[in-house]
Amino acid sequence: MKIGIIDTGVDHTHKRFNHHHITGITLSENLRKEIKLVKNSFKDIKGHGTGILSIIVQHAPYVETEVVKLEAENGRISENLLVQAINYLLNNKEIELINISMGIKTNNPSKELRLACDRASKQGVILVAAVHYLHDKLCYPAHFSSVLGVGQGIVETKHKFRKLDNKSADILAKGGFQRVAYPENAFRFSVGTSLATAHFSGIICKAKLENQWNDLDSLNSWIKRNSDNSIISLTKHDSKIRKLNKTETPVFSAEEIYNSLKPAAGILNIAIYPFEEKEMQSILEFPQLFPYQLTLAVGNLRSIKLNQSISLLENLGVPYTFGELEDAAYNTFDTVIIGYFLDKLLDQNSYQGYSLIKECVKRNKNFIVWDLAIKDLIHSVISDSGGEYTGSIFVTAFRRQDQENLCASMEHQVLKSPSICVVGTNKKQGKFTTQLILKELLRENGYKVSHLSTEPQGIVLGADFVFPIGHKSTVDVDIREWNKSLRFLTQVIEEHTKPDIIITGSQGSILPKYPMNDSNAAEMLSYVKAFYPDTLICTISPNDTLDYIKKTTDVIKAFVDCEVLFYVLTPFEYTIHFNNQVRVSYRMLDEDEYQSKLKYFNENLNAPAFNIKDRNNSQKIIDIIINKFSKG
Repeated sequence: MKIGIIDTGVDHTHKRFNHHHITGITLSENLRKEIKLVKNSFKDIKGHGTGILSIIVQHAPYVETEVVKLEAENGRISENLLVQAINYLLNNKEIELINISMGIKTNNPSKELRLACDRASKQGVILVAAVHYLHDKLCYPAHFSSVLGVGQGIVETKHKFRKLDNKSADILAKGGFQRVAYPENAFRFSVGTSLATAHFSGIICKAKLENQWNDLDSLNSWIKRNSDNSIISLTKHDSKIRKLNKTETPVFSAEEIYNSLKPAAGILNIAIYPFEEKEMQSILEFPQLFPYQLTLAVGNLRSIKLNQSISLLENLGVPYTFGELEDAAYNTFDTVIIGYFLDKLLDQNSYQGYSLIKECVKRNKNFIVWDLAIKDLIHSVISDSGGEYTGSIFVTAFRRQDQENLCASMEHQVLKSPSICVVGTNKKQGKFTTQLILKELLRENGYKVSHLSTEPQGIVLGADFVFPIGHKSTVDVDIREWNKSLRFLTQVIEEHTKPDIIITGSQGSILPKYPMNDSNAAEMLSYVKAFYPDTLICTISPNDTLDYIKKTTDVIKAFVDCEVLFYVLTPFEYTIHFNNQVRVSYRMLDEDEYQSKLKYFNENLNAPAFNIKDRNNSQKIIDIIINKFSKG
């Protein structure tokens, strides 16, 4: 019988392996993700693999072993490296079992890893892998249904094991404190699921050599017959956990993923409500980016700060109204965009929004919403109506299912498109406006621009995708998984649109400047870190100190290797009020004040500062961006 071991290598000269036939290779991955195969080289420096094989041969001393040593220049074994190792062993038709006393801790294993394990199952090769030492952490390949995942149990003798169903581990075996071989004829004491995995591999190898099983079906029957149900796990590996079946997540093309994260096709005429919200104002300020016909704007019955919105609507020639609509008004649109009307709990406004939703459901209008509470309200209205609603509801969100679809469908590739991230020192600085203006300037100069928006309204202003992390965030993915999500979203953008440049932006401030910013500053930094842009544009406020601006950019540069191309100065000066509660107010500088501040920052910052809305600066901004990405 011949088996494969994927580990840190093996010291084949150890006395524990006398008369044992061992061959092997090394697969090494450099910082550029390039993998190199070195034949007949598998020296174990770390000692882990030597200990694993020493356990297996205690049970089955006459098995032949092919070792695949994994090493990575960055010190972390990647899924791609593990996939290469599994496929290498599967290409050896003599291999009957592969021991993997390691794993990748992730909630979203790659499609390639899953397919490699499925291939093993189809070839009749047994995969035995270690689960995570923390019972509630998913670890792959152990948690694939095609793999026997092994956890640590309290076992009377090393020859015993227990079969589990729908638990953290499939098998419990001896993983407690024990003596194992170590390079240079030494021995060490060790503990863990990796040792339990080796014991179980050894147990089933011994049974195979004794002709007690000969294929997957007979092995499964043998395991059930010989399971010792008295074995328990003090590390809770006999607890329940979700396992990923081979066919659980379908595979989609980049085009299918791209379209699935967009509003339904066929939308033509749109109404917006409430039009006075800042998210709606972006639509009014950049109508050239809006791909639909804006036919009606509905405002709240009770609202303030309407002058600017009404002025924009009148300039665009868009009809606007307040309160309930006449029947004829519903004929002017097929889709309504609904904002955050539930934020301000005024009975009159809440009832108005509720009534609008009821009437739109009755008429099968489509909805685009950026508030999950609004989505739930729409579904409640549909349920209460008793009729059959045939419209569509699009929520600007990034769900856990979206991430699973990405991870199942996309392969890791080197990102080619240069990227810019707009960050800021505070709120209300025009970060989103800056992104839209940059997008326009670059397109006017013949560049193909893609946009990943953290504002929900980005989806109707030409953004490829939205990842809404600001007000009432609709990103339903663990912050620790943002890196993978954003990387795959960027890959979909590259594959589908082939852009010359990608633009994104964070929300709010990066540093917790005042108590009211403490809740989300770290989240905003996490977004920039996860996206990992090539360069930054930083928005600043008139009363920011030079020290605070430097601290903001220094913190980002501690995580992301990039520089600030230029700064964008907002005309809004903020004031912090410390009364019964902390409150922020804003004042717009007059032109002289603004120009004075602009001059000050240009003289004292390490990069130029601009008024992004001044078209006289457009060529300078374009030149800076082009020069940045044309170097080298």
